[in-house]
Order: sequence, then structure tokens, then C-alpha cells
Amino acid sequence: MTTLPPTELTRLEALATIAQAFPTEPVVVALGTMVREMLLVAGRRANHLHVLDAMGLVPAITLGVAMSPHAAAHARVVGIEGDGGLLMGLSSIATIGAARPENLILVILDNGTYAATGGQRTAAPHLDLAGMARACGFQTHDVRTAAGLAVAIIDAKARPGPWLLRVAIGPVNQPAPYFLPDPVELAIDFRRYLATPVPPQPDVAPA
Repeated sequence: MTTLPPTELTRLEALATIAQAFPTEPVVVALGTMVREMLLVAGRRANHLHVLDAMGLVPAITLGVAMSPHAAAHARVVGIEGDGGLLMGLSSIATIGAARPENLILVILDNGTYAATGGQRTAAPHLDLAGMARACGFQTHDVRTAAGLAVAIIDAKARPGPWLLRVAIGPVNQPAPYFLPDPVELAIDFRRYLATPVPPQPDVAPA
């Protein structure tokens, strides 16, 4: 069993780095605090699928997008999940490892708590999540600084995956308005984005 050292990196900072690094690629964002803070740093983006009321499903949804015909237009497909959500849908890691989608990057923002339901502790601080992913066939990075996250993203963009980036973040939640649109409308908008040809974009290095 293992745990990452304490970190000063916040969820808001991590999300801003991810949004900057993947300006046009499909990004699947986990429910609750993750969605609300991503909206604070990036606003509403066509390439972002905000997953509402579906805890633990981001890895599976990201796999589906990565293996879809539309994914060929994008170098990478990114899923952003929390440690609690990953533990709830842990079997998806084995499925992703077996399918081996080289374009998939799964970012786990790990604060050791269920932020969306009151801050109850998860089992993540006692587990080697990156090691579990490696055993399933992932490439991995354990990250605890903004600089480390930037390096991990560059590596994950340069070499084939699947990738799992476990990013230790602090427990602070940034106050943000609730985001309560119809999930069906979000899915329709995201499908429309996937079906729209994307012109080539210059590579953007994370800050």
C-alpha cells in the first residue's frame, strides 16, 4: 500500500492545466465539484462532456469515445475522474487495459475524499492506483506538482497509451454555481461536436 505526499496543487489549477493542454480534443469531465470548477477555469466548451449524476462512469465513457470512429480526428481523448469515482468504477481499468486504446488519457485528481458528497474519506490514500493501472496495461505517472503535471501531459501526448495520470490535489473546493442542464442535451451537443471535422491545431504545451 502507498500514498502520495501532501501537495499544494489545487483541483482548479490542475483543471486549468488540462484545459489548456487539450483545447480541441474530447474531454470527459466527472460530476459534481469537478464539473463546476472546470466551468470556472474553461467555461462551456463544445469539446467537453460534463457527466452529471453518473459517478464512476467517466473511464468507461472515455473508452467509448476513444474507440469510436470519430476519435480518429483527435490525437488524444481525455477523461478526468476523481479518486472516489475511479474506485466506484474500478473494473473499467481492466477493460481499458485489455482494449489498449493508444489515444486514451485518464487523469485521476486524487484528494482522498468524496468531494461531491461532503468530504468523506476514500480508500485511495492507502492504494497504489498507478500500480494497479500498470498491472492492467497502462502507462502511468504519479504527480503532485503543477510542473509534474505539465511534464506528465507532455509525455502522455508524445507516447502511446493508454495512460493514467494520478494527480494528488489538496482538499480545497472552489465555490462555484451548480450546473444543472438536461444531461440528454449535453450528450447531444457532445455528439454534434464529435461529428464536426476539427481543423489542425498547433500543439499547446501546458503552463
